[in-house]
Amino acid sequence: MLAGLTLLVAACGGDADEGTPTIRMGWGIPAEEIKYVMQANPGTAPNLGTCYKIEWRQFAGTAPGVQGLAAGTLDGATVGGLSAANGLDKGADIVLTGEFIEERRSHFSTAYMVPKAIRTPGELAGKTLSTVAVSASTDYVQDYYLKAKAGLEPNKDYKKVEVPFGQAVEGMEAGRFVFGPFPQPFYSQITATGRYRPMFRIVDVIDPFVQLLQGFRGEYVKDNPRAVKCFMDDFAAVAKYVNDPANRDAVIAASSKATKMPPDLLKKYLLTKDDFYRPPGAAINVAAVQRQWDFFHEQGAFGKSLKVKDHLVDVSITDGSGG
Repeated sequence: MLAGLTLLVAACGGDADEGTPTIRMGWGIPAEEIKYVMQANPGTAPNLGTCYKIEWRQFAGTAPGVQGLAAGTLDGATVGGLSAANGLDKGADIVLTGEFIEERRSHFSTAYMVPKAIRTPGELAGKTLSTVAVSASTDYVQDYYLKAKAGLEPNKDYKKVEVPFGQAVEGMEAGRFVFGPFPQPFYSQITATGRYRPMFRIVDVIDPFVQLLQGFRGEYVKDNPRAVKCFMDDFAAVAKYVNDPANRDAVIAASSKATKMPPDLLKKYLLTKDDFYRPPGAAINVAAVQRQWDFFHEQGAFGKSLKVKDHLVDVSITDGSGG
């Protein structure tokens, strides 16, 4: 779509001046360590402040970021695989440039937790279940799994309540619901109580599963190819910084500052096998995203049949494989 952009060859660097473009960048919690490090330690992004500037804007979830891109109030944002597809389906001009995390069996996968007394999906009939948001990716996965395994349908065989991840542990402990999706670090929190177990994980439905991507407004890329190229170079560089074991303490400190999570909690899982998989250089797993889009399209999440390759800018940071 944008293959002719000078983005692929533009040089970065130079001194900052009044003409240095500002990127209005959306971010959220959790698992966006690349952006947490860029905020806490700008020196890890050598082009920041010279080739481009950033105005950070925090959001609760990826859907508002997609809405900001569609409305033109954001230039870049963290987007989910499904939220990006929903935006594209509605005509938003979004391009994908990099990947934060994905779930795969070799690493952590979001767990759908239940009290240990509940052993089978069928036992959820008549119960209240939580979801972070109706029509979120985790919501479609849980509805699919419960119907496939036990014939249960939402709002007919069980009730759903929307609960932000940050309130899920408290809500489960208070007995307001008996089931819900728990990504890290909330998985570690509820597991520590010793009273709950995973019924299933996202990878039991789709493996691997790409959770978070970096997106840009297409018009901004066209108007500011050099700034976006510089940001993408920094994004890949900081991704490598995050994955380097020598920098783990610094990454934990940056993540703690952004998420308000205690460092001791983050140390238990962050950047270990109990954490999400973080691709080298933030490369997009194109084949995995495509499988997800096909799955969600089949579930009726959006109307159009979308092709990931039609919405990429710089193929040099995509691995093009299913690995």
